[in-house]
Amino acid sequence: MRPAALAVLTLLSACSSVPPAAGVPDSDTDTSTGSSGGASTSEGGQALCDGGPWQSGQPIAVPELPAGDPAAGYEALLTEDYVSCGIPWELFGFAEDVLGVEEPLPGRTGKNAEVGHAWNVVTLGDGSELVVSNCLQCHAGYFNGELIVGLGKASADFTTSLSDFAEPLPDLPETSEANAAFNKFKARAAALGPYSTMLTIGANPAVMFAIILLSHRDPVTLAWSDEPRYELSTELVIPADPPPWWRVGKKASNFANGMSRRDHRGTMVLASSLCTDSVEEAGPVVDYFADIQAYLASLEAPRYPFAIDAALAADGAEIFECNCAGCHGTYADDPEAETYPNLLIPLDVIGTDPSFATLSAEGGFYHHLKDWFNESFYGMFSEVVTDDPTPGYTAPPLDGIWATAPYFHNGSVPSLALVLDSTARPSRWRRLDYDSTHFDQAALGWPWEPAAGSEAPASERKFIYDTTAFGYGNGGHTFGDHLDDAERQALLEYLKTL
Repeated sequence: MRPAALAVLTLLSACSSVPPAAGVPDSDTDTSTGSSGGASTSEGGQALCDGGPWQSGQPIAVPELPAGDPAAGYEALLTEDYVSCGIPWELFGFAEDVLGVEEPLPGRTGKNAEVGHAWNVVTLGDGSELVVSNCLQCHAGYFNGELIVGLGKASADFTTSLSDFAEPLPDLPETSEANAAFNKFKARAAALGPYSTMLTIGANPAVMFAIILLSHRDPVTLAWSDEPRYELSTELVIPADPPPWWRVGKKASNFANGMSRRDHRGTMVLASSLCTDSVEEAGPVVDYFADIQAYLASLEAPRYPFAIDAALAADGAEIFECNCAGCHGTYADDPEAETYPNLLIPLDVIGTDPSFATLSAEGGFYHHLKDWFNESFYGMFSEVVTDDPTPGYTAPPLDGIWATAPYFHNGSVPSLALVLDSTARPSRWRRLDYDSTHFDQAALGWPWEPAAGSEAPASERKFIYDTTAFGYGNGGHTFGDHLDDAERQALLEYLKTL
């Protein structure tokens, strides 16, 4: 629960246009944090805030989205074949021996109750059954031993090329639609493999999947071409960190660089269009994704499951007000009282790894994704904007931020304590283990240790996050460096309440 002693302190007139944050101490609590905290007390007792990066931020307009049914969206998410190729039901048991057996999701029925949470079993036109991927491949993670739908999967392993999995497999005789769908699945995995292999466990290829899929397709008809229409690179592979779905209800855009504008169904369907090769196939998927979009927007962050020091969190709320709220919004028990500014922060201000933002912007190697998308069938619903008014990254809402380690858009920082202190971030690190009950409650992140670089054995490298690699940098967001240790501790305690 949020500490009961916390209340809203209005700072609008004094905080350089920073919106008020919920979760600050009662009026009889001392509001002075000293100059290093960015706040002081005026003669009238009102807190004063210095300016911050929000002053350079560019607001993204909140779009009007189509109406949808969240319950129907949840059902569609876990039953439909929006990834329309996969593994025949008869062969799926053998595939699990290779892919790993996942925990089933409670509440599913029929054969969906027999497969892991990241798979849907569908019946095709000829009656054959196919097991297809669903969005929980990347968007269902574990925290404190609990599977949480909508939490990014920080332990997903994309370090082996999909080509290595697909190419040795023989084609199946196309005696059923399921067998034919498997042959297509295998061929598409081989096409994705060379350009989407991650360097470390936890890094996610979602951005690369979208770029590769559109690079092989005609924008108008969506017809697949075995040869890519645009140049791809095995050197310029961009890692991503899947964000939690419970942010969707507040955000005006998707993707770290804020490029998905208007109705987001187009970019979401593209991301799952592994085998969707015509407008006739894509149209119905876009339709029911209105319900899926509504389901995502209905999700709320889980509550912090451990003890919270209410007095310390109250101190941290003041520090948050003057140092963080301008970019990341304000928080309250009543959602109607919360604010979120939806700001795109320019690259030269945020300073985090620029690869994604620059490669997708004007003149970047992947800038064609903007032109392709906006001219495509999907551009009828959504718009991709990569450099208007500037390349940058969006400052996300912080609901449930404590559960979403590692941090930054590329997952380069293992704990929130290190987000607040750029001078202490490791150049190379590895998680001590992938046990989700092994959580650092002080630093708010996964326990880690320093790691070796290129001299590490090949068998160990996929466990090492190397921030010197292209796209994996951990610099920037130095906005907590001026805080002292006590202030950071208080701020971390407050973040547990969000």
